[in-house]
Amino acid sequence: MPEINNWSINRLLSTAARMLEYSWNDQLKSLGLTHAGVTALGVIAREGMISQVKVASLVGVQAQTMGKTLARLESHGHIFRTRNTIDRRSYLLGITDEGRRVLSEAENIDRKLASVGELSRPEFRGMLINIIEGLTEQGGGEVLKGSTPHQGALGSSYDAADSGEVNLGQGAAEVKRINTAVMDVITPEMIAHYRSQGER
Repeated sequence: MPEINNWSINRLLSTAARMLEYSWNDQLKSLGLTHAGVTALGVIAREGMISQVKVASLVGVQAQTMGKTLARLESHGHIFRTRNTIDRRSYLLGITDEGRRVLSEAENIDRKLASVGELSRPEFRGMLINIIEGLTEQGGGEVLKGSTPHQGALGSSYDAADSGEVNLGQGAAEVKRINTAVMDVITPEMIAHYRSQGER
């Protein structure tokens, strides 16, 4: 596509981000996962036996929203439920061996995608942070509001991530964004850390 050399910076950045997200989500499908599933699996693997409410709290979504993701993970044999011995009315969640396997594969996919071209270079990350800082001052900071380490850098919604849908149309309004672990590269905390290092 020779005309790509004439694209605006805005179009180049948004297209690269959408392609990265699409590639990540497409490869997760072969594991029976969505990004929402990877996020939930990561929390359960890290925390051990945990309640659905606690998983939802750590991810930053409603327990009801998390319920759909957990039901999908359970149906694929990635997690299991067991009665809570302290509160018999509730269940605790744990990760299965199969869940650990697919989580490891998902993390490998993430690392592989994050190493494409210039993505792995620290200078490139610094450039992205500078761009985000500049755009924040130009009124783009709304995207970062309420951002958590489990939320994509584009500020996309958890429900969109869970759906596994994407649209590679040209207009921003046409894009149904997908959370991806690959896109979890820049958070407000990272910007603050980067700024503090620059002030030394």
